[in-house]
Amino acid sequence: MPTAALATTRAAQHAGLVRQVHAAKTWLKLDDETYRAALAAHAGGKASSKACTVAELQAVIAHFHRAGFPKPGGGKRVELTRPQKKMWSLWQQLADQGRVEARNMKGLCAWVKGQTDNGVEALAFLTPAQERTLIESLKRWADRD
Repeated sequence: MPTAALATTRAAQHAGLVRQVHAAKTWLKLDDETYRAALAAHAGGKASSKACTVAELQAVIAHFHRAGFPKPGGGKRVELTRPQKKMWSLWQQLADQGRVEARNMKGLCAWVKGQTDNGVEALAFLTPAQERTLIESLKRWADRD
């Protein structure tokens, strides 16, 4: 492939990945601060998607997929971390007790958003400290009479 054609292909790929990153930001409803923190964490400290390489953009998109952004043509199934599984389990326990109506992930995420100072809307963006606090809160809620 000629050099000019290769450069055009790379530019098109980069532009497509930038669009995908922005679509994920919108889909995950990330505020600018959370978005830039995720970008910096997965793109070598860069705070702009346009400044990222193709590989860095792919890493950011992979992170957003783990956070719940659906893969093209794929389902929404997300692999949960251990603390996230604990939150989910406690949420299901509360639903079994009749204390929450929305026993689905959307209900848990809505509760999490209301409990966090920065309005986190996806479990993948919780800090370990936030996860611990939320787990303890859910435990106390489940233990109440």
